[in-house]
Amino acid sequence: MNKVLILRPADQAAELQQMLQHRASDQQYQLQTEAASMVAIRGYDDPNHSLTEILSASWDAALMVSVNAATYFEQQAREWASELPMPAARWYAVGPTSARAIKAVVGRPVTCPWRRHNSDSLLALPELQQIAGQRWLLVRGHGGRELLADTLRARGAEVTYLEVYQRQPQAVAPATMERWQQEIRGIMVSSAEQLGYFLAAVPKEALSWLTSCYWVVASSRLADLMPSAIRARAVIADSAASFAMAEAWQQAIMKFKEETDNDN
Repeated sequence: MNKVLILRPADQAAELQQMLQHRASDQQYQLQTEAASMVAIRGYDDPNHSLTEILSASWDAALMVSVNAATYFEQQAREWASELPMPAARWYAVGPTSARAIKAVVGRPVTCPWRRHNSDSLLALPELQQIAGQRWLLVRGHGGRELLADTLRARGAEVTYLEVYQRQPQAVAPATMERWQQEIRGIMVSSAEQLGYFLAAVPKEALSWLTSCYWVVASSRLADLMPSAIRARAVIADSAASFAMAEAWQQAIMKFKEETDNDN
């Protein structure tokens, strides 16, 4: 039996698990999946801004970097400033999954790149080229990447961060790690935090297991963060979207066909 470990929170992995099962069934391929998150997400009260101030301000455009950003932004707005409307700005997202989550929170259309869903593709959108003098709101986790803000500022925009959640490592029980080494043949990961915490949690004596697995990662940036022996076993998806990860999984099955056939 070929079992795949998906390094995502269970609620965010459900769609991908369903897609993988459909693809496996179409090919009469035996597959099991397991979702696990190496990252504990908690709300964060940004000391630099009040939510009332943010919601009362005028913004030309706004961006939430992830589903988590949308979830905790909505939670804080409901608890601390329920009387204020969501910003009437042009809203953007990196991909369709976060776009759906943002739209549900702000009740406005949300634009995202069509094919590749990453920060570079978002920044390549035509409407993001001439933004000098615009006021942008970026809702993100505490200590997130600077690429989006730095690029928007370089193009002349005024950028304000609102940090609404924080990440912490999630411990893995030794028994769970031992079970994974026995059962898992493929690993799928779509965030740098999940990858980093996972690699840090694997004991040194289990490193050979990592190089025996096939991997599916959401971007070249993630692949570059992997040790070379593991990177050689990775297939890179077009994005972190479930359909793109499922397509890359199918490519991985073909690339490592002899190994995966032996597991069936």
